[in-house]
Amino acid sequence: MVTTVRSTVRHICCAGLAAALVLPAATGRAADADPTPVTLLRQQCGDCHCDGAAEGGVDVGGLLDRLTNASRPQGTGADPDQAAWLAVWRNLRAETMPPADAPHPTPHERQRLVQFVERDVLGVDPARPDPGSVVLRRLNRVEYANTLQDLTGLELNVLDTLPADDTGYGFDTIGDVLSMSPLLVEKYLATATVVAEKLVTVAVPVIDRDRSGQPLPLDYPKSVRCVFAAGPRPDDKSLRAEHLATTVRRLAERAFRRPVDQATIDRLVTLAQASDDGPGGTFETGVAAVLTAVLSSPRFLFRVEAESAPATDGQELPSAVLVDEFSLASRLSYFLWSSMPDERLFELAQAGRLRAELPQQIDRMIADQRSDALIGSFVGQWLQTRDVEGLAFDFLAITGGGDRKALEKMFGSSLRRAIRQETEQLFAHLLRKNLPATDLLVGRDTFLNAELAAFYGIPGIEGKQMRQVTLDPSSHRGGLLTQASILVVTSNPSRTSPVKRGLFILDNLLGTPAPPPPPNVPPLEDVADGASLGMREMMELHRRDALCASCHARMDPLGLTLEPYNAIGQWRGDAADSLDTSGRLITGESFADAGELAAIIAGPRRRDFYRCLTEKLLTYALGRGIEYFDAPAVDTIVDDMEKDGRLATAVRGVVASVPFQMRRPAVTPPVNPSPPASVAEETP
Repeated sequence: MVTTVRSTVRHICCAGLAAALVLPAATGRAADADPTPVTLLRQQCGDCHCDGAAEGGVDVGGLLDRLTNASRPQGTGADPDQAAWLAVWRNLRAETMPPADAPHPTPHERQRLVQFVERDVLGVDPARPDPGSVVLRRLNRVEYANTLQDLTGLELNVLDTLPADDTGYGFDTIGDVLSMSPLLVEKYLATATVVAEKLVTVAVPVIDRDRSGQPLPLDYPKSVRCVFAAGPRPDDKSLRAEHLATTVRRLAERAFRRPVDQATIDRLVTLAQASDDGPGGTFETGVAAVLTAVLSSPRFLFRVEAESAPATDGQELPSAVLVDEFSLASRLSYFLWSSMPDERLFELAQAGRLRAELPQQIDRMIADQRSDALIGSFVGQWLQTRDVEGLAFDFLAITGGGDRKALEKMFGSSLRRAIRQETEQLFAHLLRKNLPATDLLVGRDTFLNAELAAFYGIPGIEGKQMRQVTLDPSSHRGGLLTQASILVVTSNPSRTSPVKRGLFILDNLLGTPAPPPPPNVPPLEDVADGASLGMREMMELHRRDALCASCHARMDPLGLTLEPYNAIGQWRGDAADSLDTSGRLITGESFADAGELAAIIAGPRRRDFYRCLTEKLLTYALGRGIEYFDAPAVDTIVDDMEKDGRLATAVRGVVASVPFQMRRPAVTPPVNPSPPASVAEETP
């Protein structure tokens, strides 16, 4: 990534970028009439980031000067300007710079600036897409458990026997952090043995009966027929070898999620025969021995991928190649189901027709109940609903007194589960019904049961089952910002946290996270110095520190507008009426309360919300963080969402994207010898 930036900068220099800086004057044009991107950057950023000014540590003037210096060092270390250019690029895209109270470029000018940084500085070329590196990804424990059940048909609780996975970028699907420790190897081997033993116990051939009660040919229990698809071993010895090979091949290909070479099949058949012929051996114990072997194989534990065609030698290697259809089937199934491809996906991949039928398969898979895995895993980590059921609270401090045991019982496991389900079922409803993504923020429908409705103070809801409810326009609830799940996971154990709530909105809904806090920040209560102050007053005192002011100016107004809800998500009642919930986004939009903030995110700032949602989905699906070279893919999905706004459009766009369907070739292509277009040649 760094090498690409450095190489691109050199090409720009060689192409005569320095001459482009004075092009308007040299050609007789007025610079202000049609300014180049470089001129625009100096005009828009000059007061704070040029001519010796470097607010926030970003010296745009210095960046431009070094960009045009053809004699800059050409070492192999990290480009020191890369992080700064990425910061410029992100702020331009999110419209967080220039500040709201400063003159802004027109939308057309901003687009030119973003494209200049993307293409001429960072070297992003939509014609030569970069799908990013493919990390050999281990199945995380949810994927492992689901795959094990779908492969064998056995219901085993293996989640509790495996250690929790590490996370990166907020998700446990990130290849870089899914390491393989010696402890995990031991767990996998032990699990493989347990699964094989249970298979032998369950796989007892039985005579089944049809609906009329007539006996059917000898077969296995339905739960394990996916393993013994060819049925019990035939009595005819001449057919046994072929029957065993068929059973072993099917099991291996399903476990490895692609065709298996003959040499591997031969070794597995030999293993099965040895177990079958041994003392006490049977056909079932032979297949169980094969199952133990494949469950312990790296080809099962890791998602091994291949290209659709081998990369060719020469100077014109492509920057990206399609993954083969079996790899695509696995990417699709682990994205939507957190499990292995089913028979239909295998059939389409085998026939080479999966890409042609992707739209139909996506719709089929979303409608399938197995897509609950996407809801629980993606939403559970994106919106942190996974955490609701395990958080501890000081109920006496939150409510100001009362019966602690009664409060703990009230906020018990069943209510917490309903709180989590409300958010996840709303996402599932919008996805499966092909409804607008912004209904997550401003929709009047939600999912409640009697217990959660009583917690919210909403009458007329009965029963333990969650059901779709249309909220009254006067209700204090509506959309993610007022759901207890979001309010709970962004609170401290004893009080609300406007900082956490504001940061949550920036990071997970607007996609503009604030930088990490400086070290040794004192607790918020310390700034009060014993005085009885409200939350807003304490936050204002906290912001007097110059190091804290810039970031808190972005976070605090968003978090303070949620202050009418306490740390466990309850409406504060009459006390809420006296709270000042007004605020202003860093981009300039003002709001009076949480409802208006949600309307702004779903309205004027919806493109930020679409981009944030897209990047979260891509991160989850790809198993890596989003890089600058993913910008064309992200922008394509966001543009499609701008047309219809549907949540399913984002999911379909992820599957159709370059990084999802492609990979870098096995042989890295040389750097394109042709320099990118210079600033002088850039057209609006």
